[in-house]
Amino acid sequence: MLQPASLFIGLRYTLAKKRSRSVSFISGVAMLGIILGVALLITVLSVMNGFDKELRERILAIMPQVSVYYSASSNEWPIIRERIVNQEGISAATPFVELQGMLHESGATQPSIIYGINQKYNSSVSKITSYLNKNTLALLAESNNAIALGAGLAKTLNVKTGDKVTLIIPQLNKQNVRRTPAVKRLNIVDIFTTGTELDHSLSLMGIDGAALLSKSPQDITGLHIRVDNLFEANYIANKLQSTLRQDLLINAYTSDWTRTHGNIYSAIKTSKSLVSLLLFLIIAIAAFNVVSTLMMVVVDKQSDIAILRTLGVSNRQVITIFVIQGTVIGIIGTIIGVGLGVLFALSVESFVAGLESLLGFSFLQSTIYPVNFLPSSLQLNDILLIASASLVMSFFATIYPAIKASQVKPAEALRFDE
Repeated sequence: MLQPASLFIGLRYTLAKKRSRSVSFISGVAMLGIILGVALLITVLSVMNGFDKELRERILAIMPQVSVYYSASSNEWPIIRERIVNQEGISAATPFVELQGMLHESGATQPSIIYGINQKYNSSVSKITSYLNKNTLALLAESNNAIALGAGLAKTLNVKTGDKVTLIIPQLNKQNVRRTPAVKRLNIVDIFTTGTELDHSLSLMGIDGAALLSKSPQDITGLHIRVDNLFEANYIANKLQSTLRQDLLINAYTSDWTRTHGNIYSAIKTSKSLVSLLLFLIIAIAAFNVVSTLMMVVVDKQSDIAILRTLGVSNRQVITIFVIQGTVIGIIGTIIGVGLGVLFALSVESFVAGLESLLGFSFLQSTIYPVNFLPSSLQLNDILLIASASLVMSFFATIYPAIKASQVKPAEALRFDE
């Protein structure tokens, strides 16, 4: 049971202004270490959560979560799409034509993935439409010579909406014999900016216009699928491939986001784990500085401890005094660290954006990183975990010095006290 006397003395030792300079310095270092460790850990985890969120809600909301590749004519795919949508775990599907080509203009050439999209169903599968102008889908559907470019492609090619660009598609016939590349002059009807790596690689056409440039002008490439649970995409893709081959006798194969973007997701998770471990070690080191602080207090206050013991203070009460002192250091450091960490996490995105604007330089390039800005997503679970870990480590760091304080012998301590 916590004694009022133990609490009073423990707080007095912690907060008293007149202390040994060395004890005061080490105590301040221990508290500062906890503050910085907690604040940095909250900030870094928020940034890692931000990258994770942007990957899931931006890139994977635009790109297909599951793709079914097979050759089907315009008369066949609606029936197959209906069967696929009725499968468990699948919420929507849309036909597409996929082309690998080169865009050329003004002496510059850039590789690009060109998706021929369906105006009716595409918005149910991909959020790319939210980055397009309202009439872009209609323009792509109406004209076989229309194309929408990612902002990164447009910048490299030095083109804008209303300009023309040359699309070059390598050609293979159904026997995979190379033919003369298809070359077509296209009108740029829109330039979209997603703020991700897709701006440098993705182009859009109407599905009919893209099909005319493929090796089978009457066919589509397959279906893009949106699933209910993003993390079941691989299971659904494998199951769907088996179903299509066995039940519908379609020679199809499937792919999912874990194969196309899974490396980015794994890298984010691995980086988050490693950085978290390193910063937790910083907090642990700061907590163990509490040991040094309390050991010096024990040495400095031996005569005080001896007097308390002669007045009848028990070993348990002495232990409580020093546990309180160390725990208060941990509590103050944790509270300040959490406050600073939350402040940093909430402002880091706008701070970095302002710094980039001031310096005229972008720290994150979408050609290298998944997004071209520093995202942050503060989560309550992370705050509670970090704060709890900091308090627990600070508490356990007090036990050894507190036990050593309780072992001070009053007679010996007072004999050598000047």
